[in-house]
Amino acid sequence: MTESSPQQKPTVLDGTRHFDVRTMSFLEDAVAFLGVLRNYAEAACRNHRRYGDVIRTRLPLPSLLINHPRHVHHVLRANVLNYPKSRRYDYLRPLLGNGLFLSDGDFWARQRRLVAPEFRQKSVQRFLPVIVGNVQALFAEWERSGPHAVRDLSDDMMRFTLWVVGDAMFRSDFRAEAEEIGHTLEVCLQQATLQMMLPGILRPWMPTPGNLRAREAEQRLNAVVRKVIAHGRASGGGQIDVLSRLTVAKDEQTGAQMDDQQLLDEVKSLILAGHETTSLVLSWTFYLLSQHPEVEARLVDEVRSVLGDRLPTSEDVPRLVYTQQVLFETMRLYPPVPGVPRMALKDDVFDGITVHAGEEIALNIYATHRHPEFWERPDSFDPDRFSEARAEAIQPYSFLPFLLGRRACLGEHLAMLEGVLALAMMVGRYRFDREDRAPIATRPISTLRLARPLRARVRRR
Repeated sequence: MTESSPQQKPTVLDGTRHFDVRTMSFLEDAVAFLGVLRNYAEAACRNHRRYGDVIRTRLPLPSLLINHPRHVHHVLRANVLNYPKSRRYDYLRPLLGNGLFLSDGDFWARQRRLVAPEFRQKSVQRFLPVIVGNVQALFAEWERSGPHAVRDLSDDMMRFTLWVVGDAMFRSDFRAEAEEIGHTLEVCLQQATLQMMLPGILRPWMPTPGNLRAREAEQRLNAVVRKVIAHGRASGGGQIDVLSRLTVAKDEQTGAQMDDQQLLDEVKSLILAGHETTSLVLSWTFYLLSQHPEVEARLVDEVRSVLGDRLPTSEDVPRLVYTQQVLFETMRLYPPVPGVPRMALKDDVFDGITVHAGEEIALNIYATHRHPEFWERPDSFDPDRFSEARAEAIQPYSFLPFLLGRRACLGEHLAMLEGVLALAMMVGRYRFDREDRAPIATRPISTLRLARPLRARVRRR
């Protein structure tokens, strides 16, 4: 095991298999659409259990919903050029513009090549002191608040991961701005997700209360990020980091540098992608550990065996095997991105399924991760699924928390390094006594958030 996703079989899912396509009736479609509006991740699971692997709907737009790993592979790898990002992503453009998260084609490929060296598995090891230092800064907060104070762990994880992004990527201290960045991103994502689910009905220009709140939040976020860029430019000093690469980058054909708007879009995209995944995974992990004390006990035993009372080093990361398994299983049950929309450029046929040009394709990652054909007791929390003995049996494209294929997450190695180090340090020193033991539902807003705060008292072990 390393600080990246477990290896899956190198098969490309050969062979032909016929799949029936279930077309919903108008009434079924209407009921399903209302469920999607309430919670599209949970609705995807219900619809999969009821209607099968391939579902055709008409509301709000003609769409093909797919859940089977074979078909996820076809869209993300085998015929990827026929399935670019859906036009629904345009609703995120007021927030992220034409940054790496939303751009496509040659421009996207060029931008990705530009920053990719910063996120290679060997490259991210240099961020280890930054991660450890920010975990210690969070420990200092917990010590100041005392053992009787009730903390919102999901908020703590959001701020911590933003601190790491600021220090690691932009040489900027996000401590003062973390809450502002976190809050404005949440407001913008929530409204953009609603617009994506109501395409053509709820437009960004409409002066609705939600749109106005999102617009104001976007302006506040832009102001904060512009300060980050200005600080980075002023304190460059010859250091090589993501911001400096973007600042000096030139177009291969024209020799032109990025204008201020493009630089703003790229930095916002990296801030969102750089903290959101790890923040959510850690939050859901603490929630699951509170429900499974036997897993927590085993995790603590490993951390104490590997680290004792000292700070972790890069050599410790591959030894924290069970810690990684816990994170993988958390991401299986609660993938940071629960669904991915694509759009067919041309007609396509595979496994007896006909896809029409212009049709939307919804990849239901949340449902795929709980597919009973590929996961025994799919709703149960079992980190040993990812043990060395069992990981080889994981089917390709049945587990894709960072996606796979051409648009795989650029920051996977950083996210796993950060997650392993943070989780090991936190559970090794503290126990987390939840204020209540009631279940916490999901709240998908482009990413998979907790429906309510994860409140706990943080106490020394």
